[in-house]
Amino acid sequence: MIQKPRGTQDLYLNNSKEWNIVEEKFRKILNLFNYGEIVTPMFESKELFVRSVGDTSDIVSKEMYEFTDRKGREYVLRPEGTAPTVRAVIENKLYIQENLPFKAFYIGPIFRYERPQAGRYRQFNQLGVETFGIDSISHDVELVSLGQSFLNELKINNDVVIEINYLITGDERKMYEVELKKYLSSFTDLCSDCKTRINKNVLRTLDCKIDASKFINAPKMFEFASQENKDRLGETFNQLKQLGIKTQINFNLVRGLDYYTGLVFEFKNAKTDQAIISGGSYNNLVEELGGPSLPASGFAIGIERIMLILNEQGIKVGNNDQLDLFIIPLTEEAQFITNKLLMEARKANLKVDTNWNIKNLKTGFKSAERSNAKKIVVIGDNSMKSDIYAIKDQKSGKVKEVKFNEIVKYLKEERRNEKNT
Repeated sequence: MIQKPRGTQDLYLNNSKEWNIVEEKFRKILNLFNYGEIVTPMFESKELFVRSVGDTSDIVSKEMYEFTDRKGREYVLRPEGTAPTVRAVIENKLYIQENLPFKAFYIGPIFRYERPQAGRYRQFNQLGVETFGIDSISHDVELVSLGQSFLNELKINNDVVIEINYLITGDERKMYEVELKKYLSSFTDLCSDCKTRINKNVLRTLDCKIDASKFINAPKMFEFASQENKDRLGETFNQLKQLGIKTQINFNLVRGLDYYTGLVFEFKNAKTDQAIISGGSYNNLVEELGGPSLPASGFAIGIERIMLILNEQGIKVGNNDQLDLFIIPLTEEAQFITNKLLMEARKANLKVDTNWNIKNLKTGFKSAERSNAKKIVVIGDNSMKSDIYAIKDQKSGKVKEVKFNEIVKYLKEERRNEKNT
């Protein structure tokens, strides 16, 4: 038997329904915040990610799915969503003044060759938000509140911790990196990745999945920040607090990607310490990839992590997805009448179905029970001759007799009554 590749998954039945609802709720929130959708290719030039994410990051050094096309060009399946969005902004000149601020979101698959575990796959899916042309505390606060609004929409209100930090740049960062290297040189048991990162990108050691817990007493970047940057982090924290968004300052919080500058943040699952939403500012990336100097920021959400939390907290995101009516046809002529009723009901946006393999009343009722229908109607010789159709409510057991031409009207009234109760 041929099986799916390791680190991938199949979605079907209720899982795919809930997945789609999560995406719909994300689109709903982004529409309220006036974001438009951007769709980029699932594969891009390898150079794009080497230049943006950084060649010392786990993504570039270990996790990219690479391939060469027939003309020898190097491509990768996209391992993250920000760099492709920036590339699209530059290539399509979306940075012109009349387009700014440019606010976009994306939904799609991401590919990383890493060890599969709970909530982490080799093909996973991200919901992402990117903004260009805005650099202010108010925007940083709005971005965090957007993430909070999405979790609130899903009713994920428990066991979530929001951490923020401010990544300094320039000479301040160089001084900090010198002190961080001194601190790290005292360790003799660092993993091979950290030993490499100390010389290539020392800040990345703080994000190490193996050794990060050892660095509790590491020098704090905040101590090397200018007063302006300190004030900005403090004001961001205060404004979030005033809006009722509880946050913590984590001075060791960095991001696994090299392009971040300024504010960074993570929404974490307090029970597992896994990131749910991760993001921040990357004000230099557009220019580094060949575009103009343009402030930018955003975040990404793993849908698989969201689904895991929904399951852990017993949250059902779907509405009552019952059929309005299940039809049991008992004869060939009844099947024709059934098709007519199905067509009319669906035109009225009613959810109706049947099973064309029904042989008798017994198998018909079994099919109806499996369908989770609110109501059932049997169509046979007697009902067709008398034009009286008995519609049974599965919850109450009550039966309503109506004429064929009144069935759709009756079902619509029942749905309206449900919404009003």
